[in-house]
Amino acid sequence: MKLLRNTMAAGIAALLLGPVLTATAADVTPFQVSLPTVTGPIPSTPTDFPFGAEGFDIMPAVPKGYVVEEFFFSGTGIIYEYTPTGIQIVASCPARATQGCTNIPYTTRMVVKRPKHPHQFSGTVIIEPLNPSAGFDIAAVWDRSRDSFVRNGDIFIGWSSKSVIVNALKNWNPTRYAALNWNYLPATPGNNSGANDGITFDIAAQIGALIKDNGKNSPIHDFKVKRVFEAGFSQDGGFVFTQAQFFHALERMPKTGKGIYDGYVPMGTNGPSNVNFGLTPAGALAATDPRRTMQPREVPVMHANTETEVFLGTLTPTGLLYRRPDSDAANDRFRLWETPGGSHVSNDGNDPVGRDPVLVLQLDAAQLQKIPVANLAPNGCAHQEFVNGPAHGIPGVISPNNFPFSFTQDALFRSLVRWVEFNIPPPHVPFIDVDTTTTPRTIKRDAFGNATGGFRTPFLDVPITTYVPIDTVAHTTATSGFCILYGYNIPFDDTRLASLYSSHEDYVRRVARESFQLAHDRLWTKQDAKDAIRRARESNVLGGHHDDEHEEMDNDDDRD
Repeated sequence: MKLLRNTMAAGIAALLLGPVLTATAADVTPFQVSLPTVTGPIPSTPTDFPFGAEGFDIMPAVPKGYVVEEFFFSGTGIIYEYTPTGIQIVASCPARATQGCTNIPYTTRMVVKRPKHPHQFSGTVIIEPLNPSAGFDIAAVWDRSRDSFVRNGDIFIGWSSKSVIVNALKNWNPTRYAALNWNYLPATPGNNSGANDGITFDIAAQIGALIKDNGKNSPIHDFKVKRVFEAGFSQDGGFVFTQAQFFHALERMPKTGKGIYDGYVPMGTNGPSNVNFGLTPAGALAATDPRRTMQPREVPVMHANTETEVFLGTLTPTGLLYRRPDSDAANDRFRLWETPGGSHVSNDGNDPVGRDPVLVLQLDAAQLQKIPVANLAPNGCAHQEFVNGPAHGIPGVISPNNFPFSFTQDALFRSLVRWVEFNIPPPHVPFIDVDTTTTPRTIKRDAFGNATGGFRTPFLDVPITTYVPIDTVAHTTATSGFCILYGYNIPFDDTRLASLYSSHEDYVRRVARESFQLAHDRLWTKQDAKDAIRRARESNVLGGHHDDEHEEMDNDDDRD
């Protein structure tokens, strides 16, 4: 990558918004990224196919009207570390960074999910650095909002964002993934498990620039791209937060020097990540660093969290520093939506009639191990049955939590498009209520044990269950460390339900009333509001389904 170490033209410098800091001499100044080279689409057959892609093996079918393709792309990147005022190229490159800290070559892969025909395309591209936390790619953003993206005609691109994943892919199918190259160095005592992972931020900028430029090398060259967003959840949500906070102002489009991404959607994260993944001590921000809170930038950031992140944030003094006021200022457009009831790992599709009972990440895990889903080892969480196969709750408990955080996420993307395209600010949402008088701090709860404040929905305002945002470990297993991220819910018994609602119809009417209002206020999409009402109708609350009729919303879709 060619770096322009001197400050670029005044027009570019003017884009560095926010508090004025006196940069250190070594701080990186804005530079134009190089576009990666692309190979593909990589041919696929029933026996040689992309990992985690729809239409193959145990994965769901390709959405109607869509095409799923895999491409490889290559370039070089640099490892950075924080300074008191910005970031710099690692000043003293450790020996364990065997390829050095600059001009590190990589070849990774992207999976492109697009409409078959350009005229069906909305103009919106969502790029996700796929979540690597479990040792395989998880498309957390796509998995929750797949139906909404398809309805809108959006393009989704997920790319493998860490060296451990490239290593896993090469082991999974050595022939298909022989060309991938991201040198993975296993962990040694006191050292990180991927000395070269710090280049992920350069790669994120390069793939964004590739799609934004949309030249002949782009895998979607025939589609008219209007806006490109970066989005992530959990570990990759932290990547996206970091990209917006530090790299957006520095890594710019070739030729024009303009910003690469038109907006950022960090979710399931409490702030920026380490920028060199433990390679040097300067890779992590100090606990008191104000940059743990999102600073101004010239494109919008819409941050969304579940109740799990708020709970985890209450446990440490710095855990809630990501919280800050909303802003509509041109150089600081920002929203934060916290959703009570939602959990970090959830089964959004596991509604009262049992639709989609298997988490996609469980399909991913089974595919990586080349075993049937029924043979997956149990997680060992206290509120899950300790049996092989998909995670299920113990008697009286639904696990994973079936609160549809996807409804929040769907509305967030629609709001972001309106904000970027039409300058229509999104609605404001209060924080989840936290009691700051306790040690540690605690989430305030209502009489049913549900969190108060935050993004209000009929799931909590017209309750039929208690939502718990975390779980504990009952059996230590290879995956039990993730139990704290699994939520569960405990349905109310008939006595409690009868004390709240006069009939099943009464319950449905109350859900419908709030669902209509959320759609009107643009906090839910119309389709998700209809789905909430359907769930209520099909529930077994006080006798279950009746053929009663309720006012319907108009048939307008949610496209912008």
